[in-house]
Amino acid sequence: METVLVIGLDTVAGANIATCLSSRYRVVGLTSATPVSLQGCETHTYQEDDVETTQHWMSVVRPDWVVYCGVAANSSWSVDPAKFSTKDPVLAARNWVSAAELHSARFTHISSDAVFTGPWMFHEEDCQGMCESPEAELVRAIEREVSLCNNTLIIRTNVFGWTPAAYGTGQVEQLVQSLQDGSYSDLDCYRHGTPLLATDLAAIIEHAYQERLTGTFHVAGGERISPLEFVQRLAKQFELTVPLLPRATVMNERATGFANGETSLHTRKIRRALSISMPMLDDGLQRLFDQQTNGYLNRLNNEPMRYYEQEIAA
Repeated sequence: METVLVIGLDTVAGANIATCLSSRYRVVGLTSATPVSLQGCETHTYQEDDVETTQHWMSVVRPDWVVYCGVAANSSWSVDPAKFSTKDPVLAARNWVSAAELHSARFTHISSDAVFTGPWMFHEEDCQGMCESPEAELVRAIEREVSLCNNTLIIRTNVFGWTPAAYGTGQVEQLVQSLQDGSYSDLDCYRHGTPLLATDLAAIIEHAYQERLTGTFHVAGGERISPLEFVQRLAKQFELTVPLLPRATVMNERATGFANGETSLHTRKIRRALSISMPMLDDGLQRLFDQQTNGYLNRLNNEPMRYYEQEIAA
């Protein structure tokens, strides 16, 4: 059985990727945040992303594949920009990818769609419509750093999904709660992206790993949508009150700032490489809804499956 080292269990991408892969690989997950337990995974905490730490974990785990979910792996629609200044994310990525290369492990870096901004829609991998914010430049600097090593696959995406309970309420949990309470008030209908369910991302990057892909690829949902439209579709799937779409006003200037503009991704390259199609949003939201009762959330939180969930899963 091959071994996968997932770094960054405190991200939605990292926690869900580790959980999904645990049924087919030996998965070891690391976090520098609150300790977390995921069913089927060995999970550990670490303090620093320095050379000694990265070499230690690579030597102990001896992975065939490293999946790195640093700050860029957070959804650009929900990440706090302050996370980009708490440590040196470029140095951290350099240490992990260098350690992976030294141990001949394949390396997948989960990056962000927020390197881009409008006016273009559906940005291709070599698009020059770059966001000029400091955070976006930092994301690109991380990509440049990891691309210097062999066996590196860079995945730009924008994920949504459940958050392990150890980390409190995540973006999806907060949205569902606000819809249940009738307190949803965010009227963001201007920025657009192509969000993808984290478990769908896990399946696609596993396929890419099996095909030994390297380079930069866009992996995203099949629909371009605004955050408000996303919430409307989420509400419909969860049978909650659907927020009204506000009347849009004309924008005189292009939106600026990190993830405030058009970050939708064109996925032709990955679709051709793997002969697959990208999931539609409603399909992803249906799977998200089903994960509450089919046992998946129990795996994400390392809880025993309740009897009625066992019946549904069967």
